[in-house]
Amino acid sequence: MAGEVLIVAEQVKGEIAKVTLELLGEGRKLADKLGSPLSCFILGHNMDSQLEKIVQAGADKIYLADDKELEEYKTLTYRRVIIDEIDTWATQPHTLLMGSTTMGRDLAPRIAAYYETGLTADTIELDIGPYEHKAGTDKTKIGYFPECLYANRPSFGESLKARILGPWKDPQMATIRPGVFAQPKPNSKKLSDIELKKVKISFKEDDFRVSISKILREESTKMDISEAEVIIAGGFGVGSAEAFNQLKKLADCFENSTIAASRKAVDAGWITYPYQVGQTGKTVRPKLYIACGISGALQHRVGMQKADKIIAINKDPDAPIFSFADHGIVGDLFQVIPEMIKQIKALDRKKELAAV
Repeated sequence: MAGEVLIVAEQVKGEIAKVTLELLGEGRKLADKLGSPLSCFILGHNMDSQLEKIVQAGADKIYLADDKELEEYKTLTYRRVIIDEIDTWATQPHTLLMGSTTMGRDLAPRIAAYYETGLTADTIELDIGPYEHKAGTDKTKIGYFPECLYANRPSFGESLKARILGPWKDPQMATIRPGVFAQPKPNSKKLSDIELKKVKISFKEDDFRVSISKILREESTKMDISEAEVIIAGGFGVGSAEAFNQLKKLADCFENSTIAASRKAVDAGWITYPYQVGQTGKTVRPKLYIACGISGALQHRVGMQKADKIIAINKDPDAPIFSFADHGIVGDLFQVIPEMIKQIKALDRKKELAAV
């Protein structure tokens, strides 16, 4: 049997991050294909209240490292605890996954370097399958790998998807963007149903070469676009920063909604980076995504293609976005959007009258 599928959890202020639950859902699929357990490594302080979330997301085993020094993420202390624990295992993990977040992008390369293994960053698809190296055709030779991690990510300027393989040494590692995978539905398992191991912690003097003097977190009342159920997104085709005011009016017709943008619109300075959707922005999974003046290049597509319903508005009938949108409107968005607003308000008025 292959080694474990290991998810390194991320927590902020004692709360498990959404990306960890997303990775557990996808990790469950990989573990089932391998016939291996799905494990989660949690580092923090007083994290007991979060363990049930991990269990209900599909974990078979939890490694819990609890220490005041782990309350906030620090590169060297987190690295020390993880490698010290894995080094005690008889079999290294087959797959090790982290979120492609500030923490994951910092920590994952250091774990990969220690084990002299490969790491695929910003992965958008994962799978397990065989791989036969061209140097060997005999399946008894070193050239055949029956259980390889397939990690797909955009490449060549985000115009193609590349499959990255690293089967020669475990753990096979990848970081995954938040929002790429759906959170699993909670199962009925309880903490008592799985194995919980308290990790032995033994820091070294070098682990404290860097200290945290102050933690600054941006507090904002604006909605995180990855949390919205309805997104009205504008691309370079909207033509100006003022056009986003029109998109905002349409977004205001829905609850739990926000505007967003493509990379080219952000690069043009029409809207700020926190609103960017795509490979170099955020990945979103809203119930409704209305793309206005967006061509649909792969760089943008990978950030929004998991939306439940996609409506595209574009003057170009040959825009790539029409090939994967659920509904398409060929026309001037400055004529289409006001009519959409009018129809939505009329529908709301009918509902009000019907309720009287």
